[in-house]
Amino acid sequence: MRHLEPAITILLLLATPLPAVAAEPKNEVVLKKAFVTKFKDRTSIEAKMIVRHSHKGANPVGEGSEDGDLHFSGESTNIGLPFVAEVVNARQQGDAVKFIRDTAEFNKVHPNGMVSIKVLGAWRLWFEHPSKSQLQGGGNPFHPNNTNPDHSFEIHPVATVGTFDVHGSFAPISDKTVHPPNAFVAYPPDVAFPYFDKVEILVKASNSAVTIRCKRIVYNYVQFVMELTQKPKKVIDGYIVLARVTNDGGESESDDEHRMIFVEGTDGAKAMSTAKSGDVFHVLGVPRIDLSAISSLVTANGTKQFSAKLPYEMIIVGIYPE
Repeated sequence: MRHLEPAITILLLLATPLPAVAAEPKNEVVLKKAFVTKFKDRTSIEAKMIVRHSHKGANPVGEGSEDGDLHFSGESTNIGLPFVAEVVNARQQGDAVKFIRDTAEFNKVHPNGMVSIKVLGAWRLWFEHPSKSQLQGGGNPFHPNNTNPDHSFEIHPVATVGTFDVHGSFAPISDKTVHPPNAFVAYPPDVAFPYFDKVEILVKASNSAVTIRCKRIVYNYVQFVMELTQKPKKVIDGYIVLARVTNDGGESESDDEHRMIFVEGTDGAKAMSTAKSGDVFHVLGVPRIDLSAISSLVTANGTKQFSAKLPYEMIIVGIYPE
């Protein structure tokens, strides 16, 4: 069974300033409780997104920020926060990339008649490029006005944009436009997971909202081995499975087991449909805050402010061939 110990510092801040605490994290996001409840056990989200800006092309493929993604930024009323969406392996998704760029250009030229497009993909709450304070559904300034506004929410990876199906982009990252393909170098598990395990957050809830406060978090894509500790659970939009994080030698790289998130229609989700406890997969993933754990912690603490280890789970971008 999952071990949910106070591992986060979440803070629910509505109209009242937070009391001072030692080494208090500096960045916060206030989420509606109804949003947390709706999406805590879902892999993905669908948004009608007004695209403000788009990269002109995909990032190169190498290491660090050279991850082959295409970033585009904007807003959606059903998310209620400025956010960034990212297409993985974007160099192989030419038609979808052109559609995103054309939409961003149209909206730039027609600021009083901007159009929205459907974007579906893995929801991701993470403090990689956070704002000092954002309120879901509030008047959050879109600043800076480019492809990387201050944000704690993403749709990443994107699975559908407009009528373009890009579920096939959920795969280990490589640039297949060159020969031989240039593979992306992700962070190793012995670097990323011990760091994630040391992050703390502040949390406080009201009757209608949950405020999470956290420092800026580094590291993004991680390559690791996951060993399933139970049979994958089918949810409405994919699979969620509890797994142990290991290295190639089978040694644990994290203090706890973590949920692994597989979006419906991806090769990873298809693999989970027949997987069982004890199966081992070599994967590429990106972390997100585990809202199911947040919900449980808020239930246990009520409206009392508390701190805890950061509860996180991994969105599985791709499974490496054996």
